[in-house]
Amino acid sequence: MINFIRLIFLIIIIGYPNIVTACATCYGVPDAPATQGLNMAILVLLAFTASMLSLIVFTTISFYKRSKTYRIKEKNIL
Repeated sequence: MINFIRLIFLIIIIGYPNIVTACATCYGVPDAPATQGLNMAILVLLAFTASMLSLIVFTTISFYKRSKTYRIKEKNIL
């Protein structure tokens, strides 16, 4: 089944090469306002993703440290 899907994908790419080409903005002048806007949009999305992932890591580390101190306190009480 996977080979069949790969074959269909290959036929589509070879038969319709316009599907896999870049958009008009990518071919444009690097100093054009549309190109600069897209570059800033990419940077904003990357910054948002990085901040969310860092918050997840920070929360996980915080939960680990809290559980570790809780386990130590439980051992001392018993």
